[in-house]
Amino acid sequence: MSPFIFHEKSQIDFNRDGHTGKFFGTNSEKANHLIVETETGLEVSLTEEKCEFAYYILRGSGTFIINNSEYPCVQGDLVVIPPGNTFTYKGTLKMLLINTPRYTPDQETVTH
Repeated sequence: MSPFIFHEKSQIDFNRDGHTGKFFGTNSEKANHLIVETETGLEVSLTEEKCEFAYYILRGSGTFIINNSEYPCVQGDLVVIPPGNTFTYKGTLKMLLINTPRYTPDQETVTH
């Protein structure tokens, strides 16, 4: 196993609020790297106070709603959400998500 190459895992690390996720297990101190998938969209809105979220659309299409404005996205698009913005997404999507700095649950506000 290489310390530089990480394969997508078969098992899911989380399944909540309308999406599933699989962490690559990079052990990076500076970022999280994961695959996020949804068939319908995120069931909540998130406000992340410290992390930048960068979603690369691997498959599918949908809409990101960021600060109450809608932004359509398709395979090949990169959606970058700086800290302090409120967002959710809808659609059928498989995405690579990179959070910098590393995400921790205590720095996020969830709105139902």
